[in-house]
Amino acid sequence: MSIQRFGKWDFRAVDSASAARALDRLKEQGAPAEPERAAVVVLLREAPLRVFLLRHAAKEPFGGPAANRARDNAPLPGATARERWAHLDVDGAYERPAGGLRDSLYGFPGGRHKPDDPDVAMTGVRAVEEETGAMVALQRAWARWVTPEYEAVRFDTWIYVATLAEGFQPRIRVREPEYATWIGPEQAVCQYGGQMSVPEATTLAELSRYSTVGEVFAAAEQRDMSPILPRVCLREGEARLVLPGEEDYPAGALTRA
Repeated sequence: MSIQRFGKWDFRAVDSASAARALDRLKEQGAPAEPERAAVVVLLREAPLRVFLLRHAAKEPFGGPAANRARDNAPLPGATARERWAHLDVDGAYERPAGGLRDSLYGFPGGRHKPDDPDVAMTGVRAVEEETGAMVALQRAWARWVTPEYEAVRFDTWIYVATLAEGFQPRIRVREPEYATWIGPEQAVCQYGGQMSVPEATTLAELSRYSTVGEVFAAAEQRDMSPILPRVCLREGEARLVLPGEEDYPAGALTRA
């Protein structure tokens, strides 16, 4: 059973008015945008089990100018797999200061697949080196999430768990991340889950079940890597994200129950 809630966070809650607008926008568009390949890497260490969490300054709110451009089918500047994943509830997903911009977004090293990357796994390795200066020692696929059809910018994102090569300590190497720390998975999702993408928050909630890196890697070997494409179920005025295999999973992005 996929995780739906963790602590105070409801990962599936969607603003109903935003859901209706997004689905209407997709209907007008006629077809979803083709997803780009991308990778996100959750770096692990112990003991106890810790993940390397980055905080990025958020230049665009989901409910402000960026969302307006998405409605107009215009490109989103600086969009990444991490920033533009799958928050449909653009009107209330984040706490924002008076100016309307959300303060920060928490997540992990990652980015788009580049033509010279041998495969998407190496995209993750490259992203770790570029963002932290560290080299990956071991890496395993954990999950594969596809951005919902209603988003103007979409990604087919592989999430990996990884350890660092001996002697490497990650640090902030690029301008975008403004803060980084090692933190327990449970503490990370409880404290920052409302400022993460759904896949990253879900991954942390799943990792909180394990105590060691060895347990995580053993679990990764048994993971189903079928793509997870969330869709919206609108029922009696209530909207929620639904995942494949669940009872209310719509047959299409435009389905209203």
